[in-house]
Amino acid sequence: MPNIDELIRDKLSRDGQVINLKAQFLREVGAKELACREELKEVRSMDLSQNGIGDEGVKAIAESDIFVNLRNLNLASNSISDEGARILATSKKLNKLRSLQLVVNDISEEGEKILRNSTDLISLTSLRFRV
Repeated sequence: MPNIDELIRDKLSRDGQVINLKAQFLREVGAKELACREELKEVRSMDLSQNGIGDEGVKAIAESDIFVNLRNLNLASNSISDEGARILATSKKLNKLRSLQLVVNDISEEGEKILRNSTDLISLTSLRFRV
């Protein structure tokens, strides 16, 4: 796994609102590390595509007090299943999320339905499962 401190320093925008961590090989452990980093509290847009974070990584993000300001989240190509979809759909922390990308994951029509019918993701206006 790459050094999280270096990634944050190199990839976090000056205003602290955008971080692009596409294809950084973070895996589950990296997602868990990000989920407890105070310096990410102001992040509104986060790209974690192509990192293989899986359902446990999704859980760390969805339950984190750090990401309560997130508006846009890209989780494309992360080996996320219906379980990860359920975790996202029931997140009490991501209620400001407006856009969620989940293309190229292992989410079935049932998982899609769970997300579309979420009563917790109240601000969500864009949800993508397909390219």
